[in-house]
Amino acid sequence: MGENKKASLEKSIFKAGFIVLIAHLLFKFAGLIQAKVMGHYLPQEVFDVVYVAAFENCIFMLFLIGQEILGPAFLPVFMREMNEAGGEDSAWSFANTVLTLQFIILVAAAAILAIFPNAFVRFFTQWTADSDPEKFQLCAKSIRLLSPTLIGLSLGTTTYLLLNGYKRFFLAALGDAVWKFVAIGFLVSATIFSKDTVTMLLCGLVAGAFCKVGTHVLGLRDKVRKFRPMLDFKSPAFKSLCLLVLPLLIGIFVSRARDIFNNVYVLSSLKESGLMQANSMGRKLQSTFLFLVPYTLSVVAFPYFCELVDKNDTRKIGELLTKFGRILLALFTPFAVYVAVSAAPMTSLLFKGGHFDSTAVTRTAVSLACYTAVLPAAALEALFMQAFFANRRMVSLTVIGIVFSILSMLLSWLGMTVFGPKNSLMFLASVAGGFALTRSLKTVALVQIFKQTAPVFPVAQTCGFLIRVVLASVAAAAAGWFTGMLLNSKVLPALHLEGRQADIVWLGAVGAVFGVVYLAGAWLLKLDEIRGLPALLKRRKGN
Repeated sequence: MGENKKASLEKSIFKAGFIVLIAHLLFKFAGLIQAKVMGHYLPQEVFDVVYVAAFENCIFMLFLIGQEILGPAFLPVFMREMNEAGGEDSAWSFANTVLTLQFIILVAAAAILAIFPNAFVRFFTQWTADSDPEKFQLCAKSIRLLSPTLIGLSLGTTTYLLLNGYKRFFLAALGDAVWKFVAIGFLVSATIFSKDTVTMLLCGLVAGAFCKVGTHVLGLRDKVRKFRPMLDFKSPAFKSLCLLVLPLLIGIFVSRARDIFNNVYVLSSLKESGLMQANSMGRKLQSTFLFLVPYTLSVVAFPYFCELVDKNDTRKIGELLTKFGRILLALFTPFAVYVAVSAAPMTSLLFKGGHFDSTAVTRTAVSLACYTAVLPAAALEALFMQAFFANRRMVSLTVIGIVFSILSMLLSWLGMTVFGPKNSLMFLASVAGGFALTRSLKTVALVQIFKQTAPVFPVAQTCGFLIRVVLASVAAAAAGWFTGMLLNSKVLPALHLEGRQADIVWLGAVGAVFGVVYLAGAWLLKLDEIRGLPALLKRRKGN
């Protein structure tokens, strides 16, 4: 009976994981199209101001603060109320209190953004009305027009969690894709009908945010009658939420301060346009790779960790973390190396055209190569974060996050001081590379601290495993590099291929050689994490 229940649980988790993956693919595909369209039609200086400074690092940053506060805290309380305490009515009483309070705070925040946009521009950037009047005014205008977006996106966080509480995963994740596609539609329509591109983009982001909430409400259509404004601050559920939220606040604000400092403040110190665009796009591509497989796997693994924590089975937790962690490292270490080798043609294929010229390609390729270096560690971090949450070790996560966020800002400041106007590429690389380095060190710290709870990544076996992964990746990188050199010097000129055709051939040929050499190296070096994947997938398919 126990085995049947376990098999049924595993089947439900993998089915949910597959559904989430489909929605995530749509979301990231929409984001890629959006980045391509914006890079094509928006001048670099406009992209820096309107999207990177005003939206990503003001409006979206404020949204992320709310999301990272509610994300880990709201759903456990809601589910406990629904399943163990007062039933569905009690759970919705708690949810309505959160939604009502959230709406009041969001309206006030949006009003402040709309009334005092100049103050936010001065806070987030180094632009002033005297030194950079055009950028200052455009950024203030963008923040004012985008202010309602904060309401739609942030309410969408809570409706997303409510859908997950009812296990309606697809529409929950689909809301983000709808938001992106609506923004794309507005931007494309501006080019077709010769409208103001900037204004249409801003309107599209606002409309998309509320369409996201609309998608979620559609998924909750049978629960609409349960929505009602109310405030019950004395309820035990609301007090439990506050206790869970408090440890997260400091770490979240420090991490957002790091993002503002790294992605806007230091980069806005130069008069040169396009650095923020390159930094944003490189980060966006890296996060896309991370979001799809590692994040989905971590979501799927989380219920297992919670169950094992309740059983106090630390040995099994350690085995799962080590097994899945080694699989992620064996997959994403060579992938990060391949992206580093292929960053320039990859960036050119995806974004080159219109205002996105050769200089933008070079800068974004540097940013992408540096940010992707963190991918193996970030994949591991996504898994260990869920294990920490399952163990309710919020304080440890907060302290570790603060330390390495401060270190990241320090490295960005050093890059600005040492390179600054002298070498913009090295300045950009110091920001992206500093982030990658500190996040990798953070992951090492997470693993070491978690060893106090469960036996994970035994030292001798892990060192041997990492040496084999690195050797196979280096061999693949060398083969890929020489293949690329041959293509550039002989094959592509002989075939008279240029532009995107040349990029496709280059990426395909180098990728094929890289993959074959890495798989061969994995086989020769007995990397069981790679050699055992086909059997593992076949066994799961059989289930």
